[in-house]
Amino acid sequence: MRTKKYPFLLMCLLIVTGLPVLSAWARKDLQRTTKVVDIRFGMIEPPVVAQSDITVRAPASNQQLEAVPLECSALAWADEQLLILSDRHDHIVFTCPLDLKKMTVGTPRPHVIIKNEQQLLRDAECMTVRRSPAGGYIVYALCSLSNDQSELPLPKRRHMLRFHLIKTDPFMFRNPLVINASTIRDTVDSYFNMTGTEPYRAFYSDFTGTNQNTYRWGNIEGITFTPEDSALLCAMRNPLHNEKAILFVVENLDETFLALNPKNLRITDIFTLDLGSRGISDISWDPLTKGYIITAAKSSGPKLSQDQPYPPNTLDGALFWWSGRKNEKPVLFAKFPDLKIEAVCRLGPNPYIAVGSDEADVSEGRPIQKQSILTIMYFTGIDMKL
Repeated sequence: MRTKKYPFLLMCLLIVTGLPVLSAWARKDLQRTTKVVDIRFGMIEPPVVAQSDITVRAPASNQQLEAVPLECSALAWADEQLLILSDRHDHIVFTCPLDLKKMTVGTPRPHVIIKNEQQLLRDAECMTVRRSPAGGYIVYALCSLSNDQSELPLPKRRHMLRFHLIKTDPFMFRNPLVINASTIRDTVDSYFNMTGTEPYRAFYSDFTGTNQNTYRWGNIEGITFTPEDSALLCAMRNPLHNEKAILFVVENLDETFLALNPKNLRITDIFTLDLGSRGISDISWDPLTKGYIITAAKSSGPKLSQDQPYPPNTLDGALFWWSGRKNEKPVLFAKFPDLKIEAVCRLGPNPYIAVGSDEADVSEGRPIQKQSILTIMYFTGIDMKL
């Protein structure tokens, strides 16, 4: 997606009015036709080719040694293995081998990336990779930038990580760097203020303050590089603006890590996408279909009355394909009625994508709660007619 650099006030106006933002090379709208399929827990039928419980346990940090279950929050494919980020593990990246010929899923293995307690990634929700000119891959991970359940703006929830992945088997990496990404939050927050976008609140029954619908600000849950200019496209789960998901573009990322100066980060574009009142839980550029694959879902939000069941049993998870042209709507191609989908990525040059879920069967009340489910799907694009 090529983005134009809009003046600050114009970007705010575009969010307020909901007008489409046209890219420099936008063409006329396409009429797309595709079948929407239901993907369900435990059902292996086309287009699903494999589904596996990948829940393993590992220490939450270098000092908190109690093993907690992996809760999948982001996926990426590198060096013929799946990289998995868990929002319960503040210092670890997991690798998981996949045999795409036999369609078997291996056991995820934890790898400690951050070896101190100051630079932990609390509520790590986003990950993406790109090839390094020096060989191997550069891996980027970002925390949600949200406040915690008790409204605390914890520094470790505002961290961003970059490291060089040399190989996955055996796992070798170097030069992990962590920066404070508050510059991103502060800039996006200024847009919220100018456009009247309400910050996100969600119910927390143990909160001792006057309002148990606690202030979370918002949360960023997806990052991916744009294919042409290598800017970072960021996607938000919350809040929504006029029931649409918010996305924005960050530039100067590598210059920022080189100088270790977060003030170098610049947001150059901001816009919304209509995903049926859903926020974005992940976004990934797909080189096979030349577009973006988006996982989206509705959030629990505030509790509005004492008689309201909470959390509401309306996950409404869905997969969309989007061309990257802002005058073209995302195309819904799959729904996940009983899976809380959190992550997606293309599995290399193969016709398969991986979709990660967390707390997958909470919605159905099963006694054994499988925290992380990996679903492998066949997906080669959307049928389109001019």
